[in-house]
Amino acid sequence: IAFDEVEELVGHRVGGVCPFGIKKNVNVYLDVSLKEYKIVYPACGSHNTAVRLSIGELERVSNYIAWVDVCK
Repeated sequence: IAFDEVEELVGHRVGGVCPFGIKKNVNVYLDVSLKEYKIVYPACGSHNTAVRLSIGELERVSNYIAWVDVCK
């Protein structure tokens, strides 16, 4: 996706893209590296916002499809 297409396709601008509050046709995959942490701070729709979530909370609010390894 090109930088200037992200907001239209996903629902958030680059810098604030998060796994929730996105358009219905966007699938969410969570990277396995996040499991190294008890708490994560994903963006909240803008470049200067974040939310504190446990991994279980992230799974619940993101409606993720699967855990993946993006480093493979």
